[in-house]
Amino acid sequence: MKKRKILTVVLASLLAVAGALDAPAAHSAEPSVKVLDTTATITDPGWFVSAYNAGFRLYVMHSTAWGTCTPWDRTQTQLKMALDAGLRIAVYTRNPECWEGGIEATGPYREQLEFFALDVELGEPPITRNMVDGVRDMGVRPIVYGIHTHWPLIMGDSSEFSDLPLWDGDFHDFDYAHWTPDLLSPAPVSYGGWNVPGNMRVGVQQKLGQDIGGIQVDLNSFNPDFLR
Repeated sequence: MKKRKILTVVLASLLAVAGALDAPAAHSAEPSVKVLDTTATITDPGWFVSAYNAGFRLYVMHSTAWGTCTPWDRTQTQLKMALDAGLRIAVYTRNPECWEGGIEATGPYREQLEFFALDVELGEPPITRNMVDGVRDMGVRPIVYGIHTHWPLIMGDSSEFSDLPLWDGDFHDFDYAHWTPDLLSPAPVSYGGWNVPGNMRVGVQQKLGQDIGGIQVDLNSFNPDFLR
């Protein structure tokens, strides 16, 4: 009787191990990565090196002259400095209607863009499917930048763009010296078809106007699996 009980326990253990081997591996998310975005003019290549050494891995810049759709004459220079320092690159325009000029501004660095962000913010026009298709036709991955409090005022209750990745905006104040990137901070708020099971944001803008080496930047956390 005792031997039978021992055999039963052993068999159950073996079956459990076999089941674990057959089961799909659980996804182990890597830590979020530091990302900065800025509209600033940056002339010192060493600034980008310092940013990389501080843990940043993606530089997102506004690529048209502010308030226009005209390609900014600093775009390619700054993208090159970022790339030379080891950073990945991406661009956006505050007015989403400027997407074409924003991508054209990147010149030879277009193929190295992680994405172009279609910006949904107060005071700017709503995004359209034609904009999305236009960005894709230029060979660049489109994403949406949105803020849960702004979205319904601009886009209503639309979830039409939930097939695109979301760069979320949910910013607050914190001490940069003790900042650890975290994609889930603040807690995601559902809107536009995002931040629900199976469709979580890929990035979140968490703080505006942080001074880093004399340059004002916004701080973000991104999912490293999203970056190519």
